[in-house]
Order: sequence, then C-alpha cells, then structure tokens
Amino acid sequence: MITLVGGTFNRFHKGHEQLLLAAYNTGNRVMIGVTSDEYARKHKNIVISYKRRKARVEKFMQKFTDNYEIHPLDSMFGNTLDVKDAILVVSPETHAGAIRINEQRLSMGKNPLHIVKIPFTLGEDLFPISSTRIIKGEITVTGKRKTPVTIAISTGNELKLEATEKFIKTIMKNYRITRNTEYATGSEQPFGSDTIRFATDRAMYGLKDNDYSIGIESGIFYNPVNNMYYDLHYCVVIDRYSVITTGFGSGFQMPDQVIDAIKNGTSTNEFVETEYGIKKIGHGIGISGLISEDSVTRATLVYESVRNAFIPRMRPDIYCRRFD
Repeated sequence: MITLVGGTFNRFHKGHEQLLLAAYNTGNRVMIGVTSDEYARKHKNIVISYKRRKARVEKFMQKFTDNYEIHPLDSMFGNTLDVKDAILVVSPETHAGAIRINEQRLSMGKNPLHIVKIPFTLGEDLFPISSTRIIKGEITVTGKRKTPVTIAISTGNELKLEATEKFIKTIMKNYRITRNTEYATGSEQPFGSDTIRFATDRAMYGLKDNDYSIGIESGIFYNPVNNMYYDLHYCVVIDRYSVITTGFGSGFQMPDQVIDAIKNGTSTNEFVETEYGIKKIGHGIGISGLISEDSVTRATLVYESVRNAFIPRMRPDIYCRRFD
C-alpha cells in the first residue's frame, strides 16, 4: 500500500511538517503531490515557484526517509482516482476534498481511500498556521506571532482583567489585553439565562478589530433537584472569525439568606456590605472567598471560567470548527 499527501507548500511551515510526518508515520511509500505553478495560481495570489516548493519538501523528507516520490499536482484529484488502494493524509482544511475524492471513487466503482485527518497545527494565537498568514507578516513559520495577539475584555472590574491575564499568559507570550468600557450593563445580579446573555453582550461589544473579545458574568442558577441556588461564573470568548466558545467556573451553593435578599432586590455586594461591612466584595475575594475563608476566591472562579472557555480552542478539529 502507498500513502498519498498533497498541498501547495507555498511557505513551508510547521503545519506542513506535521502533514508530511503523518504520511511518513504510516510506514508506506509516500507519494507527495505538490501543486503545479499553473494550478496553484488559480487559487493563490502569491506563489513560490514549483521548483523551490518541491525542493523544500524534499529537504524535509530527506531527514527521515528516501521512500517517497514527489509529483506535480494539476488538479484536486491528482492520482487519487487511479490508485487501487491507498491511505490519504489530509488536514482539517482539506478533509472535505478527501470526502469528494471518495465519492468520486465510489461513483467509478472503486473502493474508497482510507482517510487520515491530522489536527490543526495552531499558532501561538490558537489560529491555524498558514502560508497566507506568514506572507501577511502576522506569524512566523513556527506559528509565533510577530504582532501581539489583541484581546479585549469588557469589564469595569480589575479582578476580572487580572484573572484573565493570569490564564492568557499560560498559553501565549506575545499578547496585549485592553479593557473595553463601551458595553451595556444588565442587572446587578443576573439570574439564569440572563447571565449568559449579559456575558455574550459584553464579548460582542468588545470584539471590534481585536483577535479575541471576552465577556464574563456571574449569576445565580437554580437547581430544581435540591431546590437550591448556585453562583456560577460564565465566560464568553468570541474571535475574529466570529466563532464563540464558552465556559463555566466552579459553582457553589448560595446561602438561603443571600438568595432571599437578592429576590428582594438586593445585590450580593449590597448584602455583604450590610451584613459584614465589606464593600465591593465582588471586586475582591468575592462571596465565595468570604464563605470559604479565602480558600476559594472569586479570582479563582473567574480564572476557571476563562480557562474552560478556551478549552475548545486547543483542539478545534474535535469540535468540527472551520476557519473560513
């Protein structure tokens, strides 16, 4: 059996390396299709010559094996319709083309190829590495940002900004977080779906020309099983592709007297100030910190919600996400 893999390989980068390595790791002879200059220019604005692109692929493959061939690719099908049996290695971006190839093979009475889809190769900003982005000067061939990842957070609470940055710096190095203050505020103490709506509105207001925008809201959620109310932080992250991911922080049961006060129009901040003399507890340890005697502070819960909202962005292929 042979393994097929193809691409333009315009600006050879880390994603191309992962694609070719996946083909090599099948243990078969690898047939590599590199798009011809004529075919590539139909789909790309700036294309390095076939000779140079082929040489770069060759240089990489020689590090691992000489059991491969490189041929010019003049169509999306290449020789995929001619081979009897093969493995076809593709990226998430080209997976739809692989499905079309198998549909065409089936219409010809041939067995489908075995498709191996590798994950996205993400840059520092959690967007896929691509030749287009490299040419634009946005990232390096290894995916590092040349310009800062711009992140907006819509909040007037310094605690939320600090907790967000604490997480962001664990996954990115070159970033810039700005505070957006132009957003509509909802209820001082949202309940249920209002929490989700207010956090979403915050994120939408802050996106503008940024790579990411973040909205965080805490709210009260009712559990009908035990007839209790829980405090939960909800984070919404929207990116420049208009894709939204969300996450909750850990929830904890609220005391009955606090819920009764909230139902009568008193916010958590107001209740704590009246009962315990602590002002703006939501800007500090939070009511979770008060109840737990600082073992679980609000900053921790905000951090969790932001972290969890970014989880789907670590492996977007599993969530069938596209970057169109």
